[in-house]
Amino acid sequence: MIKTNFYGLQKELALFERKTHFDKTPKSVLVRWLNTEIKHYKKSVRKQDIENKLSDIIVLTLQIANREKISLDKAWMDHWKRSQKYLK
Repeated sequence: MIKTNFYGLQKELALFERKTHFDKTPKSVLVRWLNTEIKHYKKSVRKQDIENKLSDIIVLTLQIANREKISLDKAWMDHWKRSQKYLK
């Protein structure tokens, strides 16, 4: 099983958001921004631009998970367990 530490990332991001008042950003806005970042990622050509967009996508995903009170560690483990069927 692959070990993750999304919990640590989510906790650190939540603290950052509280300090900067970004925790007030509604989920609907975060989802809109996520869609925008995905569109920009699709158009990216340079490696640095791709890295930046993927980082933005990860941060927004963590923020949305925090708003939904979802453990991404648990979600990852569940996904990984379901994916094992492809190894048979």
